[in-house]
Amino acid sequence: MSKSIEEILLKPYSKWAMKIRRVIINLYRPVLHDRSNSIFNQHLLAYLMFGLFGCSGILLALGFDQPEFGYPFLSGWVLVFITQIYLRFFPQTWAEMYDYEKAAFRQLHKKRKNWSPKLK
Repeated sequence: MSKSIEEILLKPYSKWAMKIRRVIINLYRPVLHDRSNSIFNQHLLAYLMFGLFGCSGILLALGFDQPEFGYPFLSGWVLVFITQIYLRFFPQTWAEMYDYEKAAFRQLHKKRKNWSPKLK
């Protein structure tokens, strides 16, 4: 039996689980440097992947005979894969959403502007 939107959005988590989920969700939120439309307002995960790509490049430049130079970048892709699967099965709850995310959720699901989930 499938769960309703309200049941999914109001699912309770413990405090330590909320902290871990907040870290995972923040990987996919854009970093707003100066609240402008700059090209540098990317997800934290994009910065992480560029850093890991740079680490792989440095390892490649330092040792030509090392087959392990791709491990940092590969570990970033594994992180993306695992977090995407986790967020697919355990999506963000209403308490974890910021106001702009709640407004986008309401618009996406064609709810009225002051709608909030309530269990029946």
